[in-house]
Amino acid sequence: MPVVSMSLTNDLLRKLDALIKDKSYSSRSEAIRDAIRNSLSEYELSRLERGRVAATITTISEYERRDVDERLMKLRHEFNELVTGNMHIHLGGNYCLEVFIAQGDVEDVINFISRVRSIRGVQQVKYTIVPILIARAL
Repeated sequence: MPVVSMSLTNDLLRKLDALIKDKSYSSRSEAIRDAIRNSLSEYELSRLERGRVAATITTISEYERRDVDERLMKLRHEFNELVTGNMHIHLGGNYCLEVFIAQGDVEDVINFISRVRSIRGVQQVKYTIVPILIARAL
């Protein structure tokens, strides 16, 4: 591998070393490579205007807000062609975590995520979107 030299502030280096320790990276190089991979993936996705993607969408809501579960399931059925699966678990009795697996056109997936975010009572929404690259036979 080629060697790349970089300069970091003391504060940034301290935070990087804490991340390496916390995430058990084998080296600074590995942590930086991982960060670059993530950044490049986000950049490529931001340039993707059309095309098929796979996504995981994770939501957290309060257990006592049962109306949130009903709204999420209604939305899941509305996007039945897009959502290929989901899982619901309880976190410590106070919170519900719902994970959706989606596959389809990037515009439709982003629309689904926006609709999930708009549900009153959903506290957090995190997602990962990965382009589906299908090689064409020559």
